[in-house]
Amino acid sequence: MAKDDQHKDPTLLSIGSMFETGRIKKMYTLSELYPTKIAKSLGINYGRYMVKLSHPDRFTLGEIVRLANLLNIEPEMITKVIYSEMEK
Repeated sequence: MAKDDQHKDPTLLSIGSMFETGRIKKMYTLSELYPTKIAKSLGINYGRYMVKLSHPDRFTLGEIVRLANLLNIEPEMITKVIYSEMEK
């Protein structure tokens, strides 16, 4: 983890850990994990965030990068989950 972790929200860091350990297999899983806080941090409204979780191909690259920064993970971890959902 980056050295600025002490300033990051522990609840969001725990979600990042879930990506790292492979516990997040679908983006919609995030709908149960502080959705209002994440949507606000991403700068999108709650409804739009929930739609994107249902249709992860609608996330923009910028949103993926911001989400990764929020969760203190590499964007590739998020794109990997999105790709696996799109292949089904």
